[in-house]
Amino acid sequence: GLLGPGAHVGGHFTYTAKAAVGALHGREMVLGGLLMGVSGAVVGTCFHKAVSFLKKRIWSKKSSSSKAVSIGKKVLLVMIIGWISTLFPQTMFWGEPSLQCMVDGQCTAFSATPHGIPAAMMQAARVNPNEPFASGAAALQVGLAKLSAIALASCAKLPGGVIFPLLSNGATLGHFLVSALQPFFSAASSSLVSPMMIMSFMCAMLTSITRTPLGSVLILAFTASGVTPLSVLLPGVLLASYVSVWVSEKLSKDTFFSYSE
Repeated sequence: GLLGPGAHVGGHFTYTAKAAVGALHGREMVLGGLLMGVSGAVVGTCFHKAVSFLKKRIWSKKSSSSKAVSIGKKVLLVMIIGWISTLFPQTMFWGEPSLQCMVDGQCTAFSATPHGIPAAMMQAARVNPNEPFASGAAALQVGLAKLSAIALASCAKLPGGVIFPLLSNGATLGHFLVSALQPFFSAASSSLVSPMMIMSFMCAMLTSITRTPLGSVLILAFTASGVTPLSVLLPGVLLASYVSVWVSEKLSKDTFFSYSE
């Protein structure tokens, strides 16, 4: 407020069009929140279990611990991540503004985001990052590629965090789940169902890894744009977040981050 007194209040990301069609009903909110909460817990648990498994194998105490070997392992992991990014440039998001591309299912072209990449780096793309997802399968491919890249980067002990990369990945996989779960919702469902489910999965997936349900919800709430109908979306997101924590703790007592009592 002091540094930018004329700036608009609100975050970067718009989850819905300005004119939403229909109203979100309680049954859809509960069903969507529950499904996304459980799904996010399963995916998040698989992620941190995979990272833990790979770290133990890659950095095994039995293997040589020389500096040259350690550097060689990191270079190899980085090369694999680079290969993934040539096939799926969507894994190369450079910052928070690029997340809008995933939030709306690539309706916002990657090249239109503040940190878009040159066209030459997208020639081998399996899924065009400048066109909306053609199907749930396209979103799934991008989601699995991004999840693999994040896991490998974590295993390589590269600097940086996983919070916004996981939110980006959650948005992509959320589009796949919306497509897959469409039969559970009536054909006359509101246009708010899809953004509620995507936002819920983003939160649930992050929460299952960080075990911070309220904090994850607040991140999404404060980064949502001023036109996002938070009063409609947040009940389902809160439900998904706390369901994810409960299911995650049932699936595994281990966590991605180490917390002290």
